[in-house]
Amino acid sequence: MAIVSWFIKIFPSVLGGRIIRKCFYSRYWGHSKIIIPDDVTITGYKTMQIGENFRVCPNMKIYVENDGLLKVGNNFFSNYGTFIYANGSSITIGNDCLFGPDVLIINNNHAFEKNELIRKQEEIKKPITIGNDVWIGAKSIILPGVTIGDGVVIAAGSVVNKDIEPYAVVAGVPARKIKMRN
Repeated sequence: MAIVSWFIKIFPSVLGGRIIRKCFYSRYWGHSKIIIPDDVTITGYKTMQIGENFRVCPNMKIYVENDGLLKVGNNFFSNYGTFIYANGSSITIGNDCLFGPDVLIINNNHAFEKNELIRKQEEIKKPITIGNDVWIGAKSIILPGVTIGDGVVIAAGSVVNKDIEPYAVVAGVPARKIKMRN
């Protein structure tokens, strides 16, 4: 994304944004219907598949590393400070998803057997799948190996460590079903 920052410095605001959408985004993601502010960090964009109408707010960070893959459907919106980390496995986000501020989605974790130092143990990498029409509330955390069904609402501050059935409303640490959507 360094080239994106360079374009914005050379061609300010509207003109720079148009050049980026037409050249860079179209080349890597096949379309230019994307809004990404200058202070968003993205690595591994070549292993990302981004749908149309992808909009994010400032201070978002997306890291795709070590054969990770990030797939995001159409009509995605993320508020300020979201962190997505696809390391060695996939994160799939469906269509029409909304993320509140400071959402954390990370698909790897440390092993912690007692016979060896934690820092010397291999990371555990598991895919995360988020269905269509999902709303994830502010400061929620989605942990490795989780599948979130279509139409799920995750309350602010929740920690999702298990699969969630479609159209459930969940809350808490760890997240538990509190009701179903009507």
